Amino acid sequence: MDVSKAIRARRSIRKFTQRRIPHEDLERLVDYARLAPSGMNKQPLEYVIVDEEEVEREFFNYTSWAGSVDWSPTEDERPRAYIVILYNTAVERVTVEEDSGLAAENIMLGATEMGIGSCPLGALDEDGIRKLLSIPDDRSLCFAIGLGYPDQSIQLEDGRDETDYWIDDKDVLHVPKKPVEDLLHVNGW
Repeated sequence: MDVSKAIRARRSIRKFTQRRIPHEDLERLVDYARLAPSGMNKQPLEYVIVDEEEVEREFFNYTSWAGSVDWSPTEDERPRAYIVILYNTAVERVTVEEDSGLAAENIMLGATEMGIGSCPLGALDEDGIRKLLSIPDDRSLCFAIGLGYPDQSIQLEDGRDETDYWIDDKDVLHVPKKPVEDLLHVNGW
């Protein structure tokens, strides 16, 4: 899959089949993340793969889903793995938020190429996750990415003014994106 197709195909998946993701594929996604740009090349990020069934099932309890619709995945729709992005606080803080976003996008685009769905998760119970994964005090949670094989149809609604996504009566998730001409300014405002 070329990059432009991956960018257009990558959507936040919220329903997954229960097929397991090979651990080596998850490691490959972390490898993609570590190759992302990093401010002053400080490389402050570290990653935790969560793919052991018992841990992955408990991890779900510390997440929130689909802010624009009143919905959460059922037990047989949940992700089958997560990649947690952490910041090592011993490393000089230069561009941690930017670094973590760039790393996450590499993970999600790589997952798309591999046929794996992804959903970035920022609404997390940090204390619960810290305890579950035994995260040391000198590591700070940036966010997590839920991963699994998609079990959901998503329709990109290109060129719309609204931003709230919705699920129609056929269970298709519609994701509106603003028109480029409303966002683009050339050589100034």
